Amino acid sequence: MSGFDAIINRKAPSPWELFKTNPSLYIASKLYNGLNQQLLRPLSSPVRTICISDTHNTDISALIPPGDILIHAGDLTHSGTPSELQVTFDWLVSLPHEHKIVIAGNHDTYLQTAEGRSWVHTWRDRGIIYLEDEAHTIQVRGRAFKIFGSPFTPQHGNGAFQYPRTGVTGTPSRWSVIPNDTDILITHGPPHGHLDLVGLGCRALLARIWELGRTHPPVLHVFGHIHGGRGIENMPWNSAQSIWEDMVLKKGGWFQTMHLLWAILWGGRDNGIRTVAVNASVVGGPRDRDIRPPVVIDI
Repeated sequence: MSGFDAIINRKAPSPWELFKTNPSLYIASKLYNGLNQQLLRPLSSPVRTICISDTHNTDISALIPPGDILIHAGDLTHSGTPSELQVTFDWLVSLPHEHKIVIAGNHDTYLQTAEGRSWVHTWRDRGIIYLEDEAHTIQVRGRAFKIFGSPFTPQHGNGAFQYPRTGVTGTPSRWSVIPNDTDILITHGPPHGHLDLVGLGCRALLARIWELGRTHPPVLHVFGHIHGGRGIENMPWNSAQSIWEDMVLKKGGWFQTMHLLWAILWGGRDNGIRTVAVNASVVGGPRDRDIRPPVVIDI
């Protein structure tokens, strides 16, 4: 395992470890996470979405509950071989969910070849919609959802579906391919500062999601890749979120922590807009030996 792989796949640090490393950022994270909980809303006619990612050859079909939509956000395999993919798609196709949406991840190397792309699209006739920088619209009980999926993550090692890292968010981004009217966004990796072990995600992806958030924020963003970042977050698209993201970029600071508290108390609460972000990594813990259940989201 490479050094960066070890970072991506490491377990989440304990609260005490986080506090010792950066007290101001740890306290800010607690404030921001508290804001997320304030944004939860009851739903009158929910569409149940089952979210998984980073199964890495693990058959978790017995753990998957019923639902309307099943999403797999990539890293279906460990080595990306055709035989590994066949086994994974076999158990995915056996599930009863009406809509099954799948993307690849950096481990799924065969799907980056012309032969692999041809092979994976044959599964559409068996109920699996595979997306690679493309959108697909589904209907669930009269509600339409435009879903965009992309397997790409910032460059590290020799994995599949990678693009050069950039810290410049003002330049044209590869994420401009995301349609402005996307309802459900699926990417293999997280945006910077959100369920990414505080800073391992992509800044360019975050910048594009902010563009969407100003006009048509996705109702749901599902990803994985950073196993230790597993969790759920409600992105409120307000000043508090912007301050939090700046703190992650600059590695904290007590002045910024107070600025965040001010924004939460006098303008950071519910503005009626949110995106539910989900890091749905299944494997995790030391040497990825823990198997975590799917994340269930009603939208």
